Amino acid sequence: MSKSRWEEIMAVAARLFREKGYRATTMDDIAAELNVTKPALYYYIDNKHDLLYAICESAVEKLMEGAKKIMREPGAVEEKLRRLLRWHVSMFSAHRDVIAVYLAEEGELPPEKRFFIRRMSREYESYYRELLEQGIREGRFREVEVPMAVRAISGMCNWLSVWYRPDGKYSVDEIAEIFFDLFMRGCARGD
Repeated sequence: MSKSRWEEIMAVAARLFREKGYRATTMDDIAAELNVTKPALYYYIDNKHDLLYAICESAVEKLMEGAKKIMREPGAVEEKLRRLLRWHVSMFSAHRDVIAVYLAEEGELPPEKRFFIRRMSREYESYYRELLEQGIREGRFREVEVPMAVRAISGMCNWLSVWYRPDGKYSVDEIAEIFFDLFMRGCARGD
């Protein structure tokens, strides 16, 4: 299978899953959008769950790719946190359908695949934990409940899948900067 054909199948499926919902989207819908027969679609994919899994895996891999790069780069903890937040928020512009489907529909995966995706998600969140813990150790941040703070960051960023519009009032960079400012004010030392 050519990479471009597979990417086209995933892009169409992700858009349809985001627009109609995973359960309401049929393989017939996907085949029709691709202008292929349903049997031709099954040449590339065994079933709809496998397609959903591929989309979810792609979303987490994209998030991880940027996060790993940011964590390897030099810089103060605040700057790395700013870059990680910006990366997270930018995914909603660059890969809107894939990220939205991952966040809304991963619960539809079979248990073993859902477990794997959630494990990858926790690994991604570990980068936020690492930065927060480092900032606390270095005295740059006040003592905070790190797991709760990471949930707050994830919640701010992931909720974009519901309300973000590329043609909206704020750019991705402006949203990331607002989130960073809010978060840093919450972690700032009082002295």
